[in-house]
Amino acid sequence: MTATAIAAAESPDVAGPRTTVRSTLAVSLLAALVPALAGLAFLGRYGWDRDELYFLEASHHLAFGYVDFPPLTALVGRAVVVVFGTSLDALRLTTMVIGLTSVAFVALSARELGGSLRAQAVAALAWATAPIALGAASIFHPTWLDLGAETATLYLVLVAVTRPMPRLWPAVGVMAGIGLEAKYTIVTMLLALVAGLALTPQRRVLKTRGPWIATGIAFVLLLPNIGWEIHNGWPSAAFAHSQRAQTAADTPPPAYVADAVVFLAACTALAVIGGVWMWRRPALRAFTLAALFVVVGFGLEQGRGYYPLPAMIVCVAAGAVALERWRPAARWRRRAVLGALVAVQLLVIAVAAQVVVPIRSTTGMIDSGIWNVSFFKDEIGWPEMVAQTARAWRSLPAAERAHAAILAQNYGEAGALARFGPSLGLPQPLSGHLSWQYWRPARLPQRTVLTVGYYPGTLREMCTSYRRLATIENAYKLDNEERGRIIAVCRLPQPLGAIWGSRIASDDL
Repeated sequence: MTATAIAAAESPDVAGPRTTVRSTLAVSLLAALVPALAGLAFLGRYGWDRDELYFLEASHHLAFGYVDFPPLTALVGRAVVVVFGTSLDALRLTTMVIGLTSVAFVALSARELGGSLRAQAVAALAWATAPIALGAASIFHPTWLDLGAETATLYLVLVAVTRPMPRLWPAVGVMAGIGLEAKYTIVTMLLALVAGLALTPQRRVLKTRGPWIATGIAFVLLLPNIGWEIHNGWPSAAFAHSQRAQTAADTPPPAYVADAVVFLAACTALAVIGGVWMWRRPALRAFTLAALFVVVGFGLEQGRGYYPLPAMIVCVAAGAVALERWRPAARWRRRAVLGALVAVQLLVIAVAAQVVVPIRSTTGMIDSGIWNVSFFKDEIGWPEMVAQTARAWRSLPAAERAHAAILAQNYGEAGALARFGPSLGLPQPLSGHLSWQYWRPARLPQRTVLTVGYYPGTLREMCTSYRRLATIENAYKLDNEERGRIIAVCRLPQPLGAIWGSRIASDDL
């Protein structure tokens, strides 16, 4: 019996012929319209997020790597800026479209598992209306590039393994390589897939050339980034350590599980049902194990609750197929489960949507306390901070300004100064935080700097003397990360370039 015949014998029990890809994509498009229209209705409501300001500046400094993210985000940002100009709406819509391709891969996975168009629609709509997809237009971020790349990779592996279709492995390698250049979190999913295959009857796949060709292609695509890391002393490793410490503090295990469940909403139940259904089928057992390993892996790595979610698409798709396959006698039970899933989804949307979609006005968002459980607080106050900096800068004598620089403590402040400062007559800011440490002139002879965002204790250590010129405030008096920090003029004991590496540059979050 040939390997192909064995694979066919072990393949998922498909009920009837598969629907056409066109009909599956049509269902996906209709489902994806829900988060797309929700995003369009409230696009850019509060303003630029600190991360977006950072990524925008990175798009002006293209490189093979950055301290805290691979290069794809900056490359996408550059393409958007070249075509549309510096448009927050265009940046967010671009990554929204990429992220929402995951809806299609959920539906295509259900099709691959033998689900009818109805099962595909259930899977696609459940995914599209979960908070993980509803928030796709809320921020220009690597998360959506990762979501598209991971779900595409997982779907391609599903087809390559279960049909089998060996000619798809090069495409798996390309997509995995793109994912590695989007966000390093895809590594956990790739390792989980290998472990899942190795521990199930599908281990024979690992003895063929396909997976190793895919690995080689992905590695080649990652090589430029590895070269950048080597040249700069592996700054991403130092960053990862500091990031892990922060996520451990603000995302303890109970919060990690709760966040994942809320972000998936009713898809959580579908994923559990689908995971059990696939476990009972040897040809699909690897995908249940892979999903489980990803959830456990990110939990042990002390990651955030949304990190493992892209790896859930096959389980979610299988859950929709499993419900469809229940015996006719259990039709009442299927209706009850579907009704419960709809109720859960609507409840989660009512509560969680306002955390991931800027539904409320700015004052409504602040008065409701939503700012305290969302990232929206990082979108408030940037123009005011830059205006305060401009007033402080103009208060310095012209002769002093000619030989001074503006030094921001973190990447958000530096990004805001770079975005809004030129219109107020400010020079290009400097910062040693994360990748900003590399975006500086070769010579830094300044011994006077206007500091933005540094705490008094740090200034006492860094400066021979300093004078506070302003305290950062925003129009809404929202207690975010910048409020209460100071803008000061600082006299340095040495030229700025002499202390850059020891006192200014930092790979820590």
